[in-house]
Amino acid sequence: METTDRSPEETRVDAERRAVPAVSAYSTTKERMVFTEAGNGDGWIATDLAVEPRR
Repeated sequence: METTDRSPEETRVDAERRAVPAVSAYSTTKERMVFTEAGNGDGWIATDLAVEPRR
């Protein structure tokens, strides 16, 4: 077993981040965004409206 200085919460968050696929966004035109998932060359989503999420 690996020894770490991270808290259980930090370790859980790291595991969740690894479980979520990486998504990239590209502007194909001024009005259009395309989202792609890493490792999935067949799947993509295009939209005419994309907004920044609140944090």
